[in-house]
Amino acid sequence: MKNRLVLILFILVVIAATYRLWLPLPATCLLMKDNIRKADCIVLLRGDAYFRFKKAVELYDEGYSKRIVISILPEREEELREYYHFKNRVLGLKDIPPKEFTLKAFRYFGKNPKGILFTDKTVTSTYDEAVATRDYMLKEKLRSLILVTSTYHTRRALMIFRMVFRGTGIKIYNCTARNEAYRPDSWWRSEKDVKAVSLEYMSIPYNFFYHFLLGKKRTRFDSF
Repeated sequence: MKNRLVLILFILVVIAATYRLWLPLPATCLLMKDNIRKADCIVLLRGDAYFRFKKAVELYDEGYSKRIVISILPEREEELREYYHFKNRVLGLKDIPPKEFTLKAFRYFGKNPKGILFTDKTVTSTYDEAVATRDYMLKEKLRSLILVTSTYHTRRALMIFRMVFRGTGIKIYNCTARNEAYRPDSWWRSEKDVKAVSLEYMSIPYNFFYHFLLGKKRTRFDSF
């Protein structure tokens, strides 16, 4: 019994002493190495707007594709409109429809709206984006894409896109728009990182079981 207790204490000491080696793993395991090649289009996912828009424009300017495809967010529910537009109204700004915001965001990064293509369907989740993008690309006969999303989201987004695009023959490359506010090597020190990492580890199994095993479609509680 005494020897067992000593062993347990020794293991605990080793774990505590080496935390810098294993504690980053939950965050770093979510990161993906970029796989970028020239493609028919750059697919920009919604959410984390600044970094994702910026990266998509960089890829466009570097000649990886002549098209950027993006899905449209739905108009906010009327009863919550004041809540969603509170900041704009306090600043004296008009309410901006999602499509108009998207075009203004591209102009902010120096990208002319020419070459910006919108899918036919509005989306409320990464799964929706994958379905809308697949249907759009099949209709337009596009055969390859560069998937642009941000730091912790890349692994989940790539999993969803690969499963939704299965059997289409469309090639999917990935590029991470790194959010400089995140610190994967010390994620436990920041509430922002902890929330983002935790969300991904809940969302990955949820998406797999709900959408692909159970075959369910759109939901109101999925996430980008």
